[in-house]
Amino acid sequence: MLIAALMVSGLVGCAPAGATTPGRFYAQSWFLLLALALPTALILAGLLIAGQRLRTRNIASRNRELAQQVSERTTEIERRRQIAEGLREILVILNSNRSQAESLHYIVTQAARLTDAEDAIIFRLAAGQPLTIVATNPGGQIRYTPGPALLALTKDWIQFGLPDKEPLTIPDLQRHWTAYLADARASLGNHQALLGIPLFLGSDIYGGLLLFYTAERDFSAEDLELGFTFADQAALAIANERLRRQAERSAVAEERNRLARDLHDAVTQTLFSASLIAEALPEMWNEDPAEGQQLLDELGRLTRGALAEMRTLLLELRPAGLAEAKLPDLLRQLTEANTGRAGIPITLDIDFTDNLSVPVREALYRLVQEGLNNVVKHARASQAAVTLHNSPAGTGLTLTIHDNGRSFEPDQVPAGHLGLTIMKERAAAIAADLTIDTRPGQGTTITVHWPAAAPPPAGRQPEVTYEHEQTNPRPPR
Repeated sequence: MLIAALMVSGLVGCAPAGATTPGRFYAQSWFLLLALALPTALILAGLLIAGQRLRTRNIASRNRELAQQVSERTTEIERRRQIAEGLREILVILNSNRSQAESLHYIVTQAARLTDAEDAIIFRLAAGQPLTIVATNPGGQIRYTPGPALLALTKDWIQFGLPDKEPLTIPDLQRHWTAYLADARASLGNHQALLGIPLFLGSDIYGGLLLFYTAERDFSAEDLELGFTFADQAALAIANERLRRQAERSAVAEERNRLARDLHDAVTQTLFSASLIAEALPEMWNEDPAEGQQLLDELGRLTRGALAEMRTLLLELRPAGLAEAKLPDLLRQLTEANTGRAGIPITLDIDFTDNLSVPVREALYRLVQEGLNNVVKHARASQAAVTLHNSPAGTGLTLTIHDNGRSFEPDQVPAGHLGLTIMKERAAAIAADLTIDTRPGQGTTITVHWPAAAPPPAGRQPEVTYEHEQTNPRPPR
């Protein structure tokens, strides 16, 4: 027979037993067998329980390890997300019109936040000048301008490491401090670690980015890479500001050159012609009063043209004056100025209500300005006319610029001649339709119809209609 060792959870083992007489067991035999099987069952049950507890502890430990890993991975993912978001926001700032001071302030603030630094500083080095702090993060311990202290702390790095674009890493500032640096320590606060990143503009040393930490820190390759990234962003902000200033200086110089050319091409030559007429006028008047009267009329035309040209140039120097002036006065100055410049009569016919917005008024003024400029430079006309009338039924305005000069082929305007392109863009900006009618022997008529509607949304493509007869190619305007 088999005697099974049982426990609460089930069968744990069995032991064989027999009897000398088949089929007969006595009570004492049963007790003996149970006494033998019970300790075995208890031992086996204890082993099973101990094994189960060990497995449970191992599973719990593994679960804790996995939870810790998940937490660390989640924290790292969130940190990397914040870094990526911070760098994206810095790029937005760099692509805006923020000043250099605002951009650098934002960069050091993000650098301190994303690297867990207590203080972030950008400093500048200049020949013959002390170290100068140009940006610090708000809320840090360094709130003043401890230039001498920073110079004492970083002088060896600035002299030897910075030129080679080597970073400065001080994991334990307490060991780095010496009696020589006691004053620097008092100025720089209770910092325990320092990371310095060189800051270059091209091949030129600008300064550096310093990150201070309140706890000792072993800097990893990732810490250095992130520090160099922030330094590159700061260098980009500084370079952008320099390019902006250079562009402004170039724009000012170009505008001065343009005004000088306009003065030479128009006002100076007109005044020179007027001075010649004025010198010849007395003698001509004595010899032939009729001819003298013609010269006197020509002198008046030239001086009016020069005066109008000067007023136009003054408007260019003071853009606010263009917004303040009435459109009829502006157009009158343009026609008089171009009459004096080209020496041909240019008539002006105005019949409209001047309640236009500033953008529409300026666009119409620029359209007339460019149209008359084409007449003077390219048309070889003997007369021209500008009209600006209310459209029928009060649906807007109609502007026409007509000359009796040579026509041109719109399809054969060479690259670089931007007059017509600029006119199309100005018309599109106020939702106006531009039509060019150019015919041999009849000159050219440019018509602009403004429908008194709101300006189109950004990105509207310029629309232009050409009406002309095909002829032999003529010199483009």
